[in-house]
Amino acid sequence: MLIKDVSLLHSGQLVSGRDILIEEGRIARIGPDLKDESGEEAINGRGKLAIPGLINCHTHLAMTLLRGYADDMELMPWLQEKIWPLEARLTEEDIRWGVKLGCLEQIRHGITCYNDMYYHPDITAEATREMGLRAYISGVVFDMKPELLAQVEPFIRRWKGDPLITPAVGPHAAYTCSEETLLKAKEIADRHNSMIHIHLSETREEVDGFLLSKGMSPVEYLDSLGLLGPRLAAVHCVWLSPEDCFLLAERGANAVTCPVSNLKLTSGIAPLNTMLKAGVNVCLGTDGASSNNNLNLFQEMKVGAITQKNAYHTPAAFTADQIWGMATDNAQRAFRLDLGLHQGALADLSLIDLKKPWLCPQSNMISHLVYSMSGGVDSTIVNGKVLMRDGIIPGEEEILERAQERFLRLTG
Repeated sequence: MLIKDVSLLHSGQLVSGRDILIEEGRIARIGPDLKDESGEEAINGRGKLAIPGLINCHTHLAMTLLRGYADDMELMPWLQEKIWPLEARLTEEDIRWGVKLGCLEQIRHGITCYNDMYYHPDITAEATREMGLRAYISGVVFDMKPELLAQVEPFIRRWKGDPLITPAVGPHAAYTCSEETLLKAKEIADRHNSMIHIHLSETREEVDGFLLSKGMSPVEYLDSLGLLGPRLAAVHCVWLSPEDCFLLAERGANAVTCPVSNLKLTSGIAPLNTMLKAGVNVCLGTDGASSNNNLNLFQEMKVGAITQKNAYHTPAAFTADQIWGMATDNAQRAFRLDLGLHQGALADLSLIDLKKPWLCPQSNMISHLVYSMSGGVDSTIVNGKVLMRDGIIPGEEEILERAQERFLRLTG
């Protein structure tokens, strides 16, 4: 596959007239006037910007089916009164079409890889592979459903080595999993060198509860069990002390912030500036569409940067370059993915239509992508396969129809 005459970013500035040659799922060469011997029709990149595929570092993709179902509620009543009762009625087919709907949306937003935690991980993996996206998929573990823990290791064995799906372990949170459950989840992850995906310090109530019951923060508690480390994706991290931040950095753990969901559920604003200064690898996620209510990392970048400026009372507290790095370089580091626009990298990328008013004048493109991007992802490619071209995704209409049917079945 050859992408002809596309623009790239170099030190934040546009460089035009470049070709990208893709072979066997990887970027073979980048340069002017390249030739493709495969015989495939070249993609015309003129007037478009190629960017690395974005990585959504935390979501519950099947919950895209629940978008708009229970809005304007605080976290625990939202979960206990609305979400958990409805989830009890979910079938495998509901999850399949919820996942496909979420994949569809992510493809449209230039997201090529996502990190998921939910029930029925095999269904999520199957649907994601059918859609062509790359994903880290965790089988969720709760004490209130003890059978889930026994399902995690067989799931990992079934999917280990898949070119697109990487299985992981997903203990829901320290407040929903006992010490025994957390240690067993860690043992499984250690045996398979798998990522651990967990919610951490999302609300003030969670942190206060641990301080009262255990005399330590949730971060310190996980550290006492040996869970903090480079294979941990700790999601939300809203209520962290400076000591928590330094501990996460010292252990090499990855923090994932979900600004829009945290604001919508009034969970708070994560101390990103403090985490970054401490040396934490901070990444970006959307959370599920039932609490966001979309899967748009461009929106997360803008909201995340602006809220940090206000939280620290200075526009200089957080830059467009920093938040862009969280969605790209930091995420690649967290999930050990060889991505980016360079020779040998996995061919996960998207093309942005530069002929949009919100991207003009073409000055500081990183700033435009963070603060003014309002649509315009033209094409999305994963593992060298075109998933969307010129704004067209095959099978989109059926996915929309089936997702609507499943939602009506659930709520009718």
